[in-house]
Amino acid sequence: MIFPRHTRALSILGLGVLISACSPPNEQPSDLKVDTATEFVAAPTSPARVTGTPVDPASLPGFIDCVGSPELRPGRLALACADNNDRLIDITWDEWTASSASGTATRETNDCDPSCARGTFERTRGVEVELSEPVHSPQGLVFTRLVVDGDDIIL
Repeated sequence: MIFPRHTRALSILGLGVLISACSPPNEQPSDLKVDTATEFVAAPTSPARVTGTPVDPASLPGFIDCVGSPELRPGRLALACADNNDRLIDITWDEWTASSASGTATRETNDCDPSCARGTFERTRGVEVELSEPVHSPQGLVFTRLVVDGDDIIL
């Protein structure tokens, strides 16, 4: 039976949510809380020269590639979550800010001839990649819009 592409994508997404909800195999429940270091006294150092505005990486949005945890500056992205027959590889990020990210990549697309399992990947180098529209999610700040060579990609 052949399922529509969106049904497969939703099934895989649902499976990913179920798997990510599982506890790690070695996690032991405990009512005992362990004290950890709450402060650190560093040795004095000479002042460093700051040439720009420092940015806390934790304040920057990440990108969730289909399922998983948000990543900063991923080197590859799946554009077809169900079967990975369309993807970006070798991404070079020129900019990654709190509002957007941009760079270039190589796009690999399976021609699916005679079938996707036996198809050949065609490569297009130098495609433009843009991420934008960050939102707060349960996993932190994440970009929600992906544009490749001017085309919105719906994951």
